[in-house]
This record gives sequence, C-alpha cells and structure tokens, in this order.
Amino acid sequence: MKRRAVQVVVVFGIVVLAVVLRRRDELPKTPEDTVSAFFDAAGRGDDDAYLKLVSGNLLDTLRSARDQVGPDAFRANLRRSAAGIKGLAVTRRPDAGADFVTLEVEIVFADRNERQQMLLARQPGGWVIASIDTALATKPAKTYGTPVYDD
Repeated sequence: MKRRAVQVVVVFGIVVLAVVLRRRDELPKTPEDTVSAFFDAAGRGDDDAYLKLVSGNLLDTLRSARDQVGPDAFRANLRRSAAGIKGLAVTRRPDAGADFVTLEVEIVFADRNERQQMLLARQPGGWVIASIDTALATKPAKTYGTPVYDD
C-alpha cells in the first residue's frame, strides 16, 4: 500500500512538471498579447522570453547582438529600452491576413511618443514578431501626466 502511494505521488509530480514546462513554451494567443509580452520581457531584462517572441532575421539579429555585447549587457540594454514606458497603444492594420498581421504600435513615454510598425506571424501555438520598423519619435504638446485643463 505504501509503495503504491509513493508511485501515485511520483506520477502526479511528473504530470504537474510536464504541464508547467509545456505552458512555459507557449506563445501568446493574439498579436496584441505578443507585443505586450515583448515589452514586458524587455522591462524585466528577460532575454530568453524576449527572444522567444521573435523569429526569422529579427531573431538572428538579436541573438547576434546578445553574443557581441554579452548576456548581462544585453539584458541591461533591454531594461533600459523599456524604462519609462507609460503605456502602449496597439492598432491592427485592416489588411491583416490569417497568418500575418501588421500592428501600429505607439509607445508612450513621459517626454515623447514613439511609433513603429511590427509584422507578426502565426506560429504553431501562437504569434511571434517577424519584423520591426524603426521607431519614429514625436514630442507631444503636453508631457505625459500634465493636466490638460486648468482648474
């Protein structure tokens, strides 16, 4: 009886571990969730999660950058790139297909907004970022957090 209980506990532990590891490798289910996860991973400096969300030439370029500067500097650069983000505005372009979607992403900082396009591709299990255009920065008339109307 005691041996049977140990076997049940071991099998249960293996099943739980398999479920946890499987979920860890899942991709976000929508393109918008992928963009949010991408910036969240950058803010945490989680280079593995960050790189999991990209593919193709973009992935090759980012891996090369990590190899050139080293993992610690790469993670620091990720955190620095996301520091000060106040919000994201994501709009899906109307020409979206079943396997590719172009998103307009506006990144809001206190002193500026940056706008860029991202092309996302459907992969088995979710979406990844296939390419990112260069961000165009604009300075808003009022900085983030400034009251718009006088009291």
